[in-house]
Amino acid sequence: MNRARAPRRDALRNDEIVLRAAREVFAAQGPQASMETIAARAGVGVGTIYRRFAGKEALLDAIARVFVEEVDEAAAAALADPDPGAGLERFLEFIGVFNAEKRRYAAALTERLSGDEVSERTVNSLRELTRKAVGAGVLAADVTGDDLKALIVGIRAVVASSPDGDDTRWRRFVRIHLAGLRAGH
Repeated sequence: MNRARAPRRDALRNDEIVLRAAREVFAAQGPQASMETIAARAGVGVGTIYRRFAGKEALLDAIARVFVEEVDEAAAAALADPDPGAGLERFLEFIGVFNAEKRRYAAALTERLSGDEVSERTVNSLRELTRKAVGAGVLAADVTGDDLKALIVGIRAVVASSPDGDDTRWRRFVRIHLAGLRAGH
């Protein structure tokens, strides 16, 4: 009987270090960054990376999975906020910052996530967050989760078209759109 062993603790620690380094390098250089540069940033040999990740594509796949987990966590935290308006704004802030940090390789990540792979948990959290904000009178009664999904797509596009380090455009975009979605308009 050949049982797969769980990765050793040091291997998992190395994975975290490599993934963090890869995110930093991809953020600075884009997906064309070399594995050697990532290894140097992580303080490990290139062989260490290749033992855990078959190549750059596998590394980007792993980062995409982490991406989904982080968005899930942010959506759950926003949903748990007793103030639906504050939770919604914090989630949209997270989305903007998250995309700005990944702007150089966001397309490479998005390509790895089909609509089916995007967490159903996140989609459900966004719908529930919308319902709570509508119920609390924060958003207009006819606002739906699809409206917020469209806003998120728009945030990504504004980030992608903005100069590096310019958060003012996406923040203004969110502020204007939230004002239009608020109850009383």
